[in-house]
Amino acid sequence: MLSFSLVTPPAVEPVLLADAKQQARIDTTADDALVANLITGARQWAEKYTGRAFITQTWQLAIDLLPGAGEKWWDGERQGPITGLDAVNYISLPRAPLQSVTSVQYFDNTDTPAVWPTSNYFVDTVREPGRLALRLGSVWPVPERLTNGIVITYVAGYGNDGTSVPETIKTAIRQLVAHWYEHRGDAATAPSSRGAVIMPSVPVPLVIQALLDPYRIRYSGV
Repeated sequence: MLSFSLVTPPAVEPVLLADAKQQARIDTTADDALVANLITGARQWAEKYTGRAFITQTWQLAIDLLPGAGEKWWDGERQGPITGLDAVNYISLPRAPLQSVTSVQYFDNTDTPAVWPTSNYFVDTVREPGRLALRLGSVWPVPERLTNGIVITYVAGYGNDGTSVPETIKTAIRQLVAHWYEHRGDAATAPSSRGAVIMPSVPVPLVIQALLDPYRIRYSGV
């Protein structure tokens, strides 16, 4: 079993408020807070749809079982990305593009962490999704804790601001903001307790999905 979670969210959004308002033809400041929330919601939706991280952000992947040749970990039904745990030489890290791996920790039976030396692995930032790969002659650490025994902390995203994000992705986000703003009466849109956004319950137009499809990553075990 595995899980991945956001540790540090992006500091900024890839789309500026002024650009989103221009796309939606909004010429008043009265709805600025609403539009800002919609930008965040559209970015979150687009990241989940593509399997990517747009602005620099930190994630953690927690693994119960070690990767191993022939290890049967698939239980027949699972939501979310599938990573390369059935490959003996690497672990795929969800949310491309991968920038770096901050640490690899493994835990003993008293929940005390130990840092796995960086000399044991290679960080593959070329392939998408990025991978944590064994160096020749290295073996995976053996945790004593059976649940979340290995925790990998890593950084993903195109860069620290929207200038590094592909323009097509930003266009899709702007169009989705305009679409949701137009249909804002169909559902409440407000910050949630976790700072995320409650998005309008209207279908995302196919043209927006088509813009994002070339960037979509379908995670697999290879």
